[in-house]
Amino acid sequence: MANIKILPPNIANKIAAGEVVDRPASIIKELVENAIDAEATEITVTILHAGKEMIQVVDNGCGMSEEDANLAFERHATSKIKSISDLDHIFTLGFRGEALASIASVSRMELKTCLKNEQMGTLLKLDAGNIISKNKLALNQGTVVTVKNLFYNTPARRNFLRADSTETNHILKALKQFFLSHPDIQFIVINNGEEIFNLPAASQDERIAQVFGQKFYDDLVYIREELNDIVLEGYICQPENARGNTANQFIYLNRRSIVNRSLSHAVFQGYGNLIERSKYPQFIMFLNISPNLVDVNVHPTKMEVRFANERVIYHLFLSAVRKAIQKEEMVPEFSMQSGPREKEEITNHFQPMRFSRTPQKKALLPGNDIEDPDQTKITFSNTSFNKPSDENESSAGEETSTHSVQAALWQVHNRYILSQIKSGLVVIDQHVAHERVLFERILRFLEEDRNVPSQQLLFPQTLDLALEDYLVLSENKEWLEKIGFSIAELSGRTIVIEAIPADVKVGHESKILIQILDYYRENEGSKYQPHEKIAAAFACKNAIKSGDSLSLVEMNSLVDQLFATKEPYFCPHGRPVIITFGLEELDKKFKRI
Repeated sequence: MANIKILPPNIANKIAAGEVVDRPASIIKELVENAIDAEATEITVTILHAGKEMIQVVDNGCGMSEEDANLAFERHATSKIKSISDLDHIFTLGFRGEALASIASVSRMELKTCLKNEQMGTLLKLDAGNIISKNKLALNQGTVVTVKNLFYNTPARRNFLRADSTETNHILKALKQFFLSHPDIQFIVINNGEEIFNLPAASQDERIAQVFGQKFYDDLVYIREELNDIVLEGYICQPENARGNTANQFIYLNRRSIVNRSLSHAVFQGYGNLIERSKYPQFIMFLNISPNLVDVNVHPTKMEVRFANERVIYHLFLSAVRKAIQKEEMVPEFSMQSGPREKEEITNHFQPMRFSRTPQKKALLPGNDIEDPDQTKITFSNTSFNKPSDENESSAGEETSTHSVQAALWQVHNRYILSQIKSGLVVIDQHVAHERVLFERILRFLEEDRNVPSQQLLFPQTLDLALEDYLVLSENKEWLEKIGFSIAELSGRTIVIEAIPADVKVGHESKILIQILDYYRENEGSKYQPHEKIAAAFACKNAIKSGDSLSLVEMNSLVDQLFATKEPYFCPHGRPVIITFGLEELDKKFKRI
């Protein structure tokens, strides 16, 4: 008896669906691609409960006949490929003929479609990929696809879906890719009954401003580079506008959105040393190349492609960015600042720690003169920090376990703080140390239902938010206000920042707020509760940075405050704050023992 069997179509379709349909966003991607290929000029996307309950895509494209509507749900049924040679000349977004069959197999689906100049159209209803009813009815030209109860018949996959806010963010990211690549199409997006996008057809420049706001567009730098028949054009951000994630990095190949780490790296390399390694440039790149020089059929979702000569394309991206930077003279801002030893040195402009200059007041919140009654003098039973030799020495033989603010501390590469302890040497990462201090302090205010002190802005700052940022802000506005922000909402997604936490430098308020929203969205699945994530986000983004020069007073203040926390040895993300090297370990390194 044969062990190998042909899978039944219903099982094969569900397996295939796993390659194409992994979440609501992937369904919307496939359906919008079909609408664009149908030459639609208006596309409306409606979602309920992040697409889990319902997804609907309406277009005014060419529509389908009844015969084509029936065939559209067969696997590998496509109107875009007729011979193998067509694979070398693909101009459409879809061509594999898998999407509709895969989507239908894991949902309850309805298709309404009508050809141009026809009075009657076709209505099909499907359940788990099977057509259960078929009717003729009066319809407008175009197609309406409605997907309900996604993954109802594959509960294990449905259980893998994330929270509504997470799935909605994935949907918005997928839609944004189409917004930017097809500005000639009007897009309307309705989320839970609320119209959140209505983008009329526009030029490429106008569409970027529609999606991200006018200020975002005004800060971009246009680039263009040509090599033979290959044309690259697009926009890159100023170095100071680099963000902590890759959310706003878009690469298009013949108006098809693709993911290519090599080309993203080329853009980053083009900035040279203008962007720190923990940041990512924002860019929108449009690459136009002959279809026979690229293979778009290497992945079911068509997001990954293979170039005939990727090295050439890499250097095209690299060269375009470098030339734009040189032309625009993107030079970072510098300031002269005294280091710990009163030595003048050039450092990147940054917001210094606002520690109290009265070290005994360990209870001061950075940037404020408000005492925190929970802070007390910290003593250590096992270690003592030695005082500098030029200070008054304690009496001979006297040992103290008090962590003195006069401890001998050294800053190494403006990154680490070193000090001698009785058992050897301790090394402290200044960024994560300050992060732990801020995190616990902010968290204590929130848990005690106290508002963190804030400072009113003399000139309130208006900010146009991207939709995903606006949704996170709306969800967490109460917590943001408790940590010191005062935010008023204007029309649409425009907000006004009227006050900021006391230790945020004026002029950095928008940047810090955006970074907090980024962090919150990126750590959606973390162990923290919403208020803890806000506290962790604020601490991470407002802590002193690696590279910030600190005075001896500031270093002592930081160490004092660090050891007053509940968890001084790890930052909120679990990274180590302190590393110790025992004398025995050092002796072994120097072959003493």
